[in-house]
Amino acid sequence: MDRREALKISSLILGYSLTGTSAMILLNGCKADPKTDWSPSFLSEDELQLVSEIAEMILPKTETPGAKDAQCERYIDAALHVFAKPEEQKDFKTNLHIFDEKAKEKFTKAFLALNQNEKEKIMDLVVKDMKEFEAAKKEGKHIFRRLKELTISGYCTSEVGVKGGLLEFRPVPGPYQGCIDYANIGKTWAL
Repeated sequence: MDRREALKISSLILGYSLTGTSAMILLNGCKADPKTDWSPSFLSEDELQLVSEIAEMILPKTETPGAKDAQCERYIDAALHVFAKPEEQKDFKTNLHIFDEKAKEKFTKAFLALNQNEKEKIMDLVVKDMKEFEAAKKEGKHIFRRLKELTISGYCTSEVGVKGGLLEFRPVPGPYQGCIDYANIGKTWAL
């Protein structure tokens, strides 16, 4: 299965399993801030780098742009800052460190200090952990599931994701506008 097909299937599955917060983020038009002087409002710089690397592993650059090209880490920061409840924010930050914990257990280095092969092994461990978490029907959402949802929604709503070959973009009418303030249009658009 190629990346494009996997992403389409993931997007379809994601559509059926969005949490209330994730659905609210999409419906309210959250987007990444493209400014060059941008700084995160929710994540620390180290957490932002970690999220960026994980997002790129979820959607790597191939013949189409990757998560870093779409600035998914900025989308994730904005989405968590604006739309996540305080307990969801706390859980996200606490559970994000599972990547570093597993990396230090296995390789005695932080996740970002690992080579690509080592990072993939850690991702496999985290995915296994997620499957066990979900099989046990624990309350909440595993950090990897959360990151995957946010990465895919950030990518699929970014200009890079829309125009980068993954989705079909037809400017009817006019240019791409990934985020339009609800007050400007007065109603939610339907396709």
